[in-house]
Order: sequence, then C-alpha cells, then structure tokens
Amino acid sequence: MSSPALIPTFSTAVNTWQCDENNHLNVQFYTEFAHEASASLLANLGFGPRAQRTAGAATRAIDDHVRYLREFRVVEPVEVHSAPVEVGERDLVAYHEVRNPAKNEVAATIRRRIDCDRAWPADFRARAEAACVALPEAARPRSVGQLSLPDLHLSQAASIGLIEVGRTQITPDECDERAEFLPRHHFGRYSDGAPVLWNHLGFDRAAMQERQEGSVVVEMLNHYRRPLQAGDLAVVMSGLATFTDKTITFTHFLFEAETGTLAACAEAVGMKFDQKIRKIMRFPPEDRARMEARRLRL
Repeated sequence: MSSPALIPTFSTAVNTWQCDENNHLNVQFYTEFAHEASASLLANLGFGPRAQRTAGAATRAIDDHVRYLREFRVVEPVEVHSAPVEVGERDLVAYHEVRNPAKNEVAATIRRRIDCDRAWPADFRARAEAACVALPEAARPRSVGQLSLPDLHLSQAASIGLIEVGRTQITPDECDERAEFLPRHHFGRYSDGAPVLWNHLGFDRAAMQERQEGSVVVEMLNHYRRPLQAGDLAVVMSGLATFTDKTITFTHFLFEAETGTLAACAEAVGMKFDQKIRKIMRFPPEDRARMEARRLRL
C-alpha cells in the first residue's frame, strides 16, 4: 500500500529506449528516478541544488537499496513520492516510492542514504525531522545486506573468483554537474555485464533468448565507495555469491582501472524469467550443481 504522507518528487513515462530484452524498464532507470527525486525532496525541505550552491555545500549518495516489485512497460506513466525516514547531523535516509498511477500500483521502493559534506542547516534539519515517516516493511531489505563485501583492490579480484564483465571509460554525459559518475550508470554497468556473468555460469544467453527466457533483478543494494569522474577508466568484476532453486545473488565490484581502487560494490538478486508467460523459472539440479562449482570465495 502506498503512503499518503509522501510528497510528489518526480514524474515521467517509460520510453522504448529505456527497456531491455524483457521489454520492461531497465534497472538503471529506477535509480535515475530516485536520484532526481532526491534533489526534489531536499528542495522541498529547503536545501535544494541552488540552496546548496549558495551555502557551498555538496551532497552525494552513499548507498541505494532497490526492490523491484512490478514491471514497467513502454509508455506507462511513472510517479515517485518521497519522504525522509532518518535524519542525522549530516546524513539523511530518503524513501522513494515508485508508482504506476495507471494501475494504482507501487512498482518499486528505493531507500537512499545521502551524505552532506557539512552539517545540515538547522532549519532544514528541523523540517526534515518533522517530515519523517516510517520505512514501509515492503521497502526493507529482503535478500541483500547480509554479505560482507570487502574493500578489494582490483589486483585481488580474481583470487576470490570474480570475473571481468565490463571494461569502459566514463564519459562526460554520464556524470553530474561535479563531473562525478551518476548512480544510474553504476547500475547500468552492472546490467550491461550481466549476460557475460550468466554465460560464465553456464547459461547460454543467446540460446535463452531463442527460447524466450530472460533474467530479471528483483532487489539490489549498491554502496558508493569512491566517486569516479569523467575520463576515468572503469572495470566491473562480478561473481556468484549464493543461490536457491529460484534466486541467484550476484556481487559486482566497480573499480577505477588505472589505480585499481574500488569505486562501488553491489549485491543483486536475480531470477530466470519466462518471457512468454512472464513468470519466474526454477533452476533444475544440473544448473545448481554447476553454479555451486563457481561460487565466490568471499
């Protein structure tokens, strides 16, 4: 159930170019919606982008937890409603409820932790505390947050079983006004590398597509460790942490390739998806045996 205490912070409609091989909205755009909604939420509380520039302050995301509850298809409307759920001296946890108003459904929940490089202004903090709501049960972590993801160096990645799934350069259009890599594109790099990881685990993605089988992510937790900037070289190393007969938990580590430092790391819970009947599929015993042999040594 959606909460009436939340305020509207973002609205749009789904475009064809935002959809993936399953013909639904790609995971990265939920993060983009939350990013823009976060700026609107802070502005509604009196500390938006212009106020931050005037104060010489800067905010950035520390982590994003997303639960993908229902699909968005092409041309469907999107609304985000938001509120703070925790307020500290210089950090704030925001709750973003991503809704499909045409179906009167909550399509996703996003919990974002935001940090400011100085203490919040007193009037902003008072307004934020007054606007706080309880985080809904449906927005709480379900299958992520239990792993201890190490602060790896790129040179250590292969030793625990991680494989390279993407190597790219950060472009200016992927960055914010400070030339820092936008949260959406962290999720985009993980999504782009997912077929490589599935192939590594013995699933022929091309054959899956011919059978109209895809993969979906139902929950993700990303930790932003060190900002990447326009021009930086990046490499994503990923692997299988754990699995059940229906779910598979991947870990993704995003490194700055030139120095090998860790920029971000994530847990993502995925499933096989029957595109014909739009239902989740089970992993048979032979798939589970093959996955067991490829689990990470975390």
